[in-house]
Amino acid sequence: MKDGFLRAAVNGLLGLAALLLVNLSAGYTGVSLGFNLFNGLVAGVLGVPGVVLLILARWVLT
Repeated sequence: MKDGFLRAAVNGLLGLAALLLVNLSAGYTGVSLGFNLFNGLVAGVLGVPGVVLLILARWVLT
């Protein structure tokens, strides 16, 4: 039980860190994702793959 919670918490923190890194590197890459509720939830729940999904969605929709 504790192992699953710890794994989910670490996954969520890594996703939020990836979202932060994407925004910090926006000046160099031209890719930025806003900090809003939706992006935070996707990054927090899905982790790093969620951030990749947000980047791909932004690329497809623009």
